[in-house]
Amino acid sequence: MSTLNRRGFLQGAAAIAALAACEAPKRACDPEGNGDCARPRPGLPDGAYFAQLAADLEAADLGTPQILIDLDALDSNADAIAGGISADRYRIVEKSLPSLDLLGYVHGRTGVDRFMVMHLPFLPGILRAFPTAAVLIGKPQPIGAVRRLFRAFTAAELQSVAARVHFLVDSRARAEELVALSSELGVVLNAAAEIDIGLHRGGIRHPSKLGDVLSVFDEARLRFTGMMGYDGHVTNAPALPGLEESAARATWKTAMAFYDAFIAVLRNEFPALWRDELIFNGGGTSTYSLYTSGPVNDVSAGGGMLRPGTYASMFIPALKPAIFLAAPVLTHSDTVELPFVKTIGEAIYDGMQGFTMYGGGWPGEIVWPNGVESAPFVSGEHNENLVPNQSWMIAPGSPRIGPGDWIFHYPKEADAIFQFEDILLVRGGRLQTDTWRAFPRRY
Repeated sequence: MSTLNRRGFLQGAAAIAALAACEAPKRACDPEGNGDCARPRPGLPDGAYFAQLAADLEAADLGTPQILIDLDALDSNADAIAGGISADRYRIVEKSLPSLDLLGYVHGRTGVDRFMVMHLPFLPGILRAFPTAAVLIGKPQPIGAVRRLFRAFTAAELQSVAARVHFLVDSRARAEELVALSSELGVVLNAAAEIDIGLHRGGIRHPSKLGDVLSVFDEARLRFTGMMGYDGHVTNAPALPGLEESAARATWKTAMAFYDAFIAVLRNEFPALWRDELIFNGGGTSTYSLYTSGPVNDVSAGGGMLRPGTYASMFIPALKPAIFLAAPVLTHSDTVELPFVKTIGEAIYDGMQGFTMYGGGWPGEIVWPNGVESAPFVSGEHNENLVPNQSWMIAPGSPRIGPGDWIFHYPKEADAIFQFEDILLVRGGRLQTDTWRAFPRRY
């Protein structure tokens, strides 16, 4: 055996041996998810739920991967978020809800017509679908993107659009670009200042720098409408085991102190810009429940409506998983036979089965059937295989998994909707005949 082949063999054998330690418990659990291989996340539906949906999908004769939204869980999440924040302070974030049908449902359930939009090409459709919507743009935009946005409307619509949209500025130069565009279009533009309250991803870094930006505003061309400070770092605060929540709360309090400092500059140095209706936006799905007091009067959350797997559970125990991805099984094998390590693989995976699944590469957890995972050596990483392909999977030997069965994933992000045109709906644990549509374009 050559040095290269011997090294490859030993590396493969070591990898298989390491995997065996993970696989062994899965053989001992029963098909309902009891024992050591029970469902990996609390709050997920039980096996009977997924089994019924698998039967419904097969009966619907669909045959390709599907994205599903559970309307009962969505209702519960909408009530928890809007109720926890209060509807008059809640702002719907479009990013993780990329469907006019889905946005319309959340709008109807919460009664909220305030939106945060991250991607300007989606904005014309949102403004037309929701005639009373007021929109805060969620990030500073290149001036070319803003100019292109206004080209999507007629001259008669420009004033109305400008009055309903609040752009973000993070520097004097960005504010001056909007002033110039205002003169070009002949309309007054609205803008809020993006401030850095600890994330350090962008925004005006320090209260002492705020005045340089605020001095650009004037009521005739660029109207000041508030501030936005995102707290995306809070739940990632470093902490010793058991102290994660207290560290996150302390980090949030520090962020709010920064927010107060920015507001103090506005009040004390630019009183002419102050109005009672100014927007002080913050929050996010992971922290919305913290905003019961403090300077923020406008709290954004979007992905929490579907509660995908990426969010820390620290402050959002009330939210339920409401989005799943289902993929049909293509083929079945009674044994697990892997390339390069056939003999060792057969010994380690003795009593297990293999199968191929339609698609694969979706960022998320396989949550049903229990014990299913990607086969080593022949499976790509997340995001490497997003086009419809096939994935080689392994699972405990019982129950048998083969054609006619479906594999359910719990996506890390609700952005998984972007990979599909139709969104299937679930109510009372059963597949519904109505469907929603995702946004028709991606970028």
